[in-house]
Amino acid sequence: MEFENVREALKFLLEYNDATLNPNLKSRVNGGEWSPSTVNEAQMANYDALAQAADMLGMSDLYLNEQPA
Repeated sequence: MEFENVREALKFLLEYNDATLNPNLKSRVNGGEWSPSTVNEAQMANYDALAQAADMLGMSDLYLNEQPA
């Protein structure tokens, strides 16, 4: 999933991880049916959204393990 801006990424993260909005932690894989997410799938979804937000904020060093310029 590609986000247009940091707000979209944060909105996704908040909704995806909200037990009230997504009580059974479901997601779609490749646009298919909604199904329960494995821990690994949840981690990957969270990581991807966080990495994109970091990129948009000019902070890719946070996940590339580089020192900031």
